[in-house]
Amino acid sequence: MPVFFNNCRGRKHSELYGYGAFYDLNRTGRHARLATDLRKGDECVVVSPDSPYVIDFSWFAFSREQVLPDEHGTNCRVFFGEWFRSEKLPKIKAAETEPYSVFFNVKGDFKRQSVIRT
Repeated sequence: MPVFFNNCRGRKHSELYGYGAFYDLNRTGRHARLATDLRKGDECVVVSPDSPYVIDFSWFAFSREQVLPDEHGTNCRVFFGEWFRSEKLPKIKAAETEPYSVFFNVKGDFKRQSVIRT
């Protein structure tokens, strides 16, 4: 099963950190304990809102993690990988489509979790 990353704020990771960056997490607090066991080649799915009604799902093969400063100068854990496909779905359809339904609660709203493993 892939590891799911919730980019509900629509951060542009490749613009912030460079080619292949697909997600970032804080190095402290609860984020420090998330996605610590990724292996090269693991499938990762990043969900990002394309609009209030359309969701973009981008699939990556994990390659590495690196500590880099974000736009505020805070060091973050940045995940890099090779993109291999994307899919856009209406939010209402995404909430009922496997494996993407993992990102949504029973009302069809985004879950607040940053990283979801099933």
